[in-house]
Amino acid sequence: MKEVYPGIFVIEEKGVFRSLKPPVNIYVITGSNGLIFDSGYGSRSSIRHFSGEFDKINRICAERGIENNITRILLSHAHADHYSGLKPLRGRYGFKIILTNRMAGIIKSRAAYAESFRVDEPDTIYGIITGVKKFIKNIKRIIEIWIYIRYWGVTFVNDPDVIIEDKSSIIINNESWEIFPSPGHSDDHISLYNREKGILFSGDNVLRSVNVWLGPPKSDLDDYEKTISDFMALENLQIILPAHGKPSTDPYDRLDEILRWRRKRTSDVRSIVNDMGSRNFTIDEILAVLYPSQGRMKREFARGWVELTMAKFVKEGLVKKAEGSEFFYLSN
Repeated sequence: MKEVYPGIFVIEEKGVFRSLKPPVNIYVITGSNGLIFDSGYGSRSSIRHFSGEFDKINRICAERGIENNITRILLSHAHADHYSGLKPLRGRYGFKIILTNRMAGIIKSRAAYAESFRVDEPDTIYGIITGVKKFIKNIKRIIEIWIYIRYWGVTFVNDPDVIIEDKSSIIINNESWEIFPSPGHSDDHISLYNREKGILFSGDNVLRSVNVWLGPPKSDLDDYEKTISDFMALENLQIILPAHGKPSTDPYDRLDEILRWRRKRTSDVRSIVNDMGSRNFTIDEILAVLYPSQGRMKREFARGWVELTMAKFVKEGLVKKAEGSEFFYLSN
């Protein structure tokens, strides 16, 4: 637990294996009518950790003579590392769960959540081999979901207490905070901003020292660039509080860096595609050029944004995808 801004604390939750359970931030805005932003994991160990840190925050407020009355949790987006703690924390503290309509539709059940991440894959011309690959991929996905549900403590919420518009406002400690849509990393993503103090809760769209994961079906490159540009246009932005990692205290510089890097990577893929000439090519070939000396894990992590880039090029008419296959080719 750490105070990242006067009266705002972050509780970091993490597991033993970072690759299976990466550290995630829960923010506690203290005060007479405070708020919790995101709920982290829902496992017993995570809830115990939150409770111990929340007790420390309450003691600090009491020592300062500050009333700390928190009755609400607002979610940034419907990814399991952010919403899994909603139901357990409501059960323990009586917090009211605040969601947008889109979030509520995604996390109402396991089936709805799985459907929101389903990617339509066309039948291909590779017959049995492709069928086996799809079967293995589906089994792997089922195992991953099982691990996440057990290890992360995933719970679903079919009865949120408050439904809000994704462009609205909320009163926190007698101050008005803006809530606005910020798609890119996720199509249901919202951000929270106090214009007077210049505090932005960015969720997963802005991290201080690493690049945000982007991939189908809920991410979009054009939406992401627009969101970063919208952040840059915010007046008086002083600090960005991300869903993972440390705050950015040079927000405009960091946003500019992200935007330039995102555009560079799009340009890099465009150059690789143009160099393919008239032959067909796959995303694996693009990844091999982008990361010639990196291992499989690095390439698989990057696969999502490369797939999004190719979808962008298809939409723009630069490339076409061969029907029923994994191959792309230049349009002209």
